[in-house]
Amino acid sequence: MIEFDYGRDLTERSAGPDLTPMIDVIFQLLIFFLLTSFLIIPAINVALPRSRSPEATPPSALTLTVHRDGSLLLAGQEVGVEELPSLVSAAMAGRSEAALVVQADRGVAFGRVVEVMEAARSGGATDISFLVQPAAEP
Repeated sequence: MIEFDYGRDLTERSAGPDLTPMIDVIFQLLIFFLLTSFLIIPAINVALPRSRSPEATPPSALTLTVHRDGSLLLAGQEVGVEELPSLVSAAMAGRSEAALVVQADRGVAFGRVVEVMEAARSGGATDISFLVQPAAEP
Protein backbone atom coordinates (compact mmCIF):
# COMPACT_ATOMS: atom_id res chain seq x y z
CA MET A 1 0.00 0.00 0.00
CA ILE A 2 1.14 3.57 -0.69
CA GLU A 3 1.74 5.78 2.29
CA PHE A 4 1.12 9.51 2.16
CA ASP A 5 2.71 11.97 4.56
CA TYR A 6 -0.28 14.17 5.26
CA GLY A 7 1.03 15.44 8.58
CA ARG A 8 4.41 16.53 7.28
CA ASP A 9 4.99 20.22 6.50
CA LEU A 10 6.29 21.06 3.02
CA THR A 11 8.87 23.50 4.40
CA GLU A 12 10.71 20.78 6.27
CA ARG A 13 12.33 19.61 3.08
CA SER A 14 15.32 21.75 2.28
CA ALA A 15 15.47 23.02 -1.29
CA GLY A 16 18.87 24.71 -0.82
CA PRO A 17 20.29 27.59 1.18
CA ASP A 18 17.92 30.23 2.52
CA LEU A 19 18.29 33.31 0.29
CA THR A 20 16.12 35.65 2.37
CA PRO A 21 18.96 37.21 4.43
CA MET A 22 21.04 37.79 1.31
CA ILE A 23 18.12 39.48 -0.47
CA ASP A 24 17.51 41.66 2.60
CA VAL A 25 21.14 42.82 2.61
CA ILE A 26 21.05 43.55 -1.13
CA PHE A 27 17.91 45.68 -0.72
CA GLN A 28 19.47 47.57 2.20
CA LEU A 29 22.60 48.29 0.12
CA LEU A 30 20.46 49.41 -2.80
CA ILE A 31 18.50 51.80 -0.61
CA PHE A 32 21.72 53.14 0.96
CA PHE A 33 23.33 53.90 -2.40
CA LEU A 34 20.16 55.45 -3.80
CA LEU A 35 19.80 57.77 -0.81
CA THR A 36 23.45 58.81 -0.74
CA SER A 37 23.53 59.47 -4.49
CA PHE A 38 20.89 62.19 -4.04
CA LEU A 39 23.01 63.95 -1.41
CA ILE A 40 26.08 64.31 -3.62
CA ILE A 41 26.48 67.86 -4.86
CA PRO A 42 27.09 67.89 -8.59
CA ALA A 43 30.41 69.39 -9.61
CA ILE A 44 30.49 72.56 -11.65
CA ASN A 45 32.35 72.09 -14.91
CA VAL A 46 34.98 74.83 -14.81
CA ALA A 47 38.49 74.50 -16.23
CA LEU A 48 40.53 76.20 -13.52
CA PRO A 49 43.82 77.93 -14.27
CA ARG A 50 47.00 76.27 -13.01
CA SER A 51 49.38 77.65 -10.40
CA ARG A 52 52.59 76.39 -8.78
CA SER A 53 51.67 77.81 -5.39
CA PRO A 54 48.02 76.97 -4.62
CA GLU A 55 46.84 77.93 -1.16
CA ALA A 56 44.18 76.26 0.91
CA THR A 57 40.83 78.04 0.81
CA PRO A 58 39.09 78.80 4.08
CA PRO A 59 36.21 76.37 4.69
CA SER A 60 33.73 79.16 5.49
CA ALA A 61 34.45 81.12 2.31
CA LEU A 62 31.66 82.04 -0.08
CA THR A 63 32.20 80.64 -3.60
CA LEU A 64 31.62 82.68 -6.75
CA THR A 65 31.91 80.78 -10.05
CA VAL A 66 32.50 82.52 -13.39
CA HIS A 67 31.79 80.24 -16.37
CA ARG A 68 33.46 80.50 -19.77
CA ASP A 69 30.39 82.25 -21.22
CA GLY A 70 30.50 84.88 -18.45
CA SER A 71 27.55 83.59 -16.41
CA LEU A 72 27.88 83.72 -12.61
CA LEU A 73 26.99 81.30 -9.82
CA LEU A 74 27.04 82.53 -6.23
CA ALA A 75 27.01 79.58 -3.82
CA GLY A 76 25.47 77.41 -6.54
CA GLN A 77 22.71 79.81 -7.61
CA GLU A 78 22.80 81.72 -10.90
CA VAL A 79 23.04 85.49 -10.45
CA GLY A 80 23.66 88.55 -12.59
CA VAL A 81 26.51 91.00 -12.10
CA GLU A 82 24.01 93.78 -11.32
CA GLU A 83 22.54 91.92 -8.33
CA LEU A 84 25.90 90.58 -7.12
CA PRO A 85 26.72 93.37 -4.60
CA SER A 86 23.43 93.02 -2.74
CA LEU A 87 23.60 89.21 -2.71
CA VAL A 88 27.22 89.21 -1.51
CA SER A 89 26.42 91.66 1.29
CA ALA A 90 23.43 89.53 2.33
CA ALA A 91 25.55 86.36 2.29
CA MET A 92 28.41 88.01 4.20
CA ALA A 93 26.09 89.35 6.92
CA GLY A 94 26.03 86.07 8.87
CA ARG A 95 29.74 85.26 8.49
CA SER A 96 32.58 86.13 10.81
CA GLU A 97 35.02 86.84 7.96
CA ALA A 98 34.26 88.34 4.56
CA ALA A 99 36.15 85.73 2.50
CA LEU A 100 35.16 85.14 -1.12
CA VAL A 101 36.68 82.51 -3.40
CA VAL A 102 36.44 83.22 -7.14
CA GLN A 103 36.35 80.06 -9.23
CA ALA A 104 36.85 81.39 -12.77
CA ASP A 105 37.24 79.32 -15.91
CA ARG A 106 40.61 79.85 -17.59
CA GLY A 107 38.84 80.90 -20.81
CA VAL A 108 37.08 83.87 -19.18
CA ALA A 109 38.30 87.29 -20.25
CA PHE A 110 40.30 89.10 -17.59
CA GLY A 111 38.04 92.13 -17.84
CA ARG A 112 35.02 90.05 -16.87
CA VAL A 113 36.84 88.69 -13.81
CA VAL A 114 37.82 92.21 -12.72
CA GLU A 115 34.21 93.37 -13.20
CA VAL A 116 32.96 90.52 -11.01
CA MET A 117 35.62 91.20 -8.37
CA GLU A 118 34.68 94.87 -8.19
CA ALA A 119 31.00 94.00 -7.84
CA ALA A 120 31.80 91.55 -5.04
CA ARG A 121 34.10 94.07 -3.33
CA SER A 122 31.34 96.69 -3.40
CA GLY A 123 29.09 94.10 -1.74
CA GLY A 124 31.45 93.80 1.24
CA ALA A 125 33.85 91.00 0.29
CA THR A 126 37.24 92.12 1.58
CA ASP A 127 39.28 88.90 1.35
CA ILE A 128 39.04 87.74 -2.29
CA SER A 129 41.07 84.77 -3.48
CA PHE A 130 41.13 82.57 -6.59
CA LEU A 131 40.62 78.82 -6.80
CA VAL A 132 43.29 77.22 -9.01
CA GLN A 133 44.54 73.75 -9.89
CA PRO A 134 48.04 72.82 -8.74
CA ALA A 135 50.48 72.77 -11.64
CA ALA A 136 52.92 69.92 -12.10
CA GLU A 137 56.47 70.85 -11.16
CA PRO A 138 58.84 70.79 -14.18
